[in-house]
Amino acid sequence: MISVTLARRYARALLDLAQKKGELPRAHEELQALAQLFRRDPRARRFFETPNIARTEKIAFLDRAWKSRLGRPVFALLHVLLRRRRLDHLTTIADEFHKLAERAQGITRVVVRTAVPLADGQADVLNRSLARRTGTKVLLTREVDPALLGGAVVSLDHQIIDGSLATELWRIRRQLLQARVHGRG
Repeated sequence: MISVTLARRYARALLDLAQKKGELPRAHEELQALAQLFRRDPRARRFFETPNIARTEKIAFLDRAWKSRLGRPVFALLHVLLRRRRLDHLTTIADEFHKLAERAQGITRVVVRTAVPLADGQADVLNRSLARRTGTKVLLTREVDPALLGGAVVSLDHQIIDGSLATELWRIRRQLLQARVHGRG
């Protein structure tokens, strides 16, 4: 398995090239489509992983099948990965590129977990508030987690905002245990 660090390097290189060429949205779409193909069709993966098939044959296949359909940045990435025998790691690279491309396009993915379904109006208010806070376009995903009891837990990037009832009760308990009781007498 390719390391996330190495996958991120390839993804960052593709991001830089796609931005310079003004083709970031196209590269993003193309790479996601290729990753989906590799995920759902094991034959595509096996073709590039099989050592019995000559690299020249694999390059000829790339040229024949995808050169006319892909933009230069993604096609160049495929050639680099093939030369370095890493084309079988395309899905991991695509996942890292997806994160980088969204960030570069000013998009932040947010997951909000609540004990009961969040009403549309509440979701809109939260979405606007987070968009102001982050300065980006927020794509909000709602999840229901009955274990929360109440409140909400919001995850954005590498930050968690925990406003759940369980956490509030834990804070109150901790404060009560730390409080000194002054007796009369």
